[in-house]
Amino acid sequence: MSDLAFATRSAVAGEHWPGLPSPRGAMLAALLYQFERDEWLSAAVLQDRQFTQIQRLLGHALDTVPYYRERRSHYPDPTAAIDAAGWSGLPVLTRRTIQTAGERLHSEAVPPEMGKVYRAETSGSTGEPVRLYRTELDRLLWEALTLREHYWHERDFGAKLASIRVLEHGQGAPPEGTLLPCWGGPASELHDTGPLALLALDTDIEIQVPWLQRQDPDYLLTYPTNLAALLDHAERHGWTLPHLRVIRSVGETLPEALRERCRALWGLEIADLYSSREIGYLALQCPLSGLYHITAETVLVEVLDADGRAVEPGGVGRLVVTALHNYATPLLRYELNDYAEVGPPCPCGRGLPTLRRILGRTRNMVVFPDGRRHWPLVGFGRFRDVAPIRQYQLVQTTPERITVRLVVDRPLVAAEESAMTEIIHSALGHPFTLDFDYVASALPRGPGGKFEEFVSRVT
Repeated sequence: MSDLAFATRSAVAGEHWPGLPSPRGAMLAALLYQFERDEWLSAAVLQDRQFTQIQRLLGHALDTVPYYRERRSHYPDPTAAIDAAGWSGLPVLTRRTIQTAGERLHSEAVPPEMGKVYRAETSGSTGEPVRLYRTELDRLLWEALTLREHYWHERDFGAKLASIRVLEHGQGAPPEGTLLPCWGGPASELHDTGPLALLALDTDIEIQVPWLQRQDPDYLLTYPTNLAALLDHAERHGWTLPHLRVIRSVGETLPEALRERCRALWGLEIADLYSSREIGYLALQCPLSGLYHITAETVLVEVLDADGRAVEPGGVGRLVVTALHNYATPLLRYELNDYAEVGPPCPCGRGLPTLRRILGRTRNMVVFPDGRRHWPLVGFGRFRDVAPIRQYQLVQTTPERITVRLVVDRPLVAAEESAMTEIIHSALGHPFTLDFDYVASALPRGPGGKFEEFVSRVT
């Protein structure tokens, strides 16, 4: 663990060192101690501990959740040992199943030790919002994993953090945003921190840029598509943020091309966080290798092929996840509709399993006329060599047709449309019919503030 972890903020008046944290801070410190110790265990030992936890969760689900109780015959005896082979044959929960089950998927007797129960809801970016309950224990584990990510990357808690994201309760309203005296949340439970500057994600880029220059942060957290727009503006106008050290990306799939642009333009790395509203954190980037370490203490992640078999390192499959500590709405083998590439053992030495790439949702795959699907090459950097394109989105409407939606200062001339067509055909590997649609202002984000560069409406 980084030395930063030991500069503990004391909650006791008159005490500076050693720091005596608040009761919540003490619980976070206890979790972090276990995370630091256990992440170096072998993958086999970590998996064994996961299934020991699943055994307890399954027993609770079969006893107190109507949906599982009605299907008891589909599940193993929770008093007997469970392993990966037996678990892989159990039913998969889909979004539609959760919606149909409704209240029958919620526990009738959440253990009081789990703390307050609160309602959570996904953004519905796929058209299928999910409603569920989580507990205060889930929130505490999320906070501990947030701190783990800070410690892994040895962040300076005394520095200034800026965040451009979806905000609630009127925070971050442009043009001035909101300036708070500390980072808040888990960081401030254990550390004295620098200030936090907030700006709403839907703020126009022309307002974001001077706001960022005024704030001059050390760290910036935002969505990948918003970062891409900032880089576009920086390329056109030649500005930079002199004290910025690292960019943290959340909320959307991060294209590798965006990492390369950030290095080339600003000389900065991006630390990506992979999470979902239903589960919480799923994986955090390793500071040494760049691989995504699955947060094995809180979630079991299965990467499966079309036949439901586990994918080997280097292979791509759909993610099926089990939240290990949600006793309010147990999600046993829940299909996220995300795809990812399985990674190798990490050279850092941690036993936490890895993902090499997060690829996104099924609906972000291009569909060929013969029914084949693959991931489109988004992040078309060459677009800016053709015309002053500020934003784009490709929407596949039929197996042969794609609408190219462009935010531009002026419509493209015929030669520019022809050059764009050549780039898109080359990137997608098929001569789709392209319909150009020119938009005067920014393309709208979906629910939850997410934006998708490629969307297929072909079922």
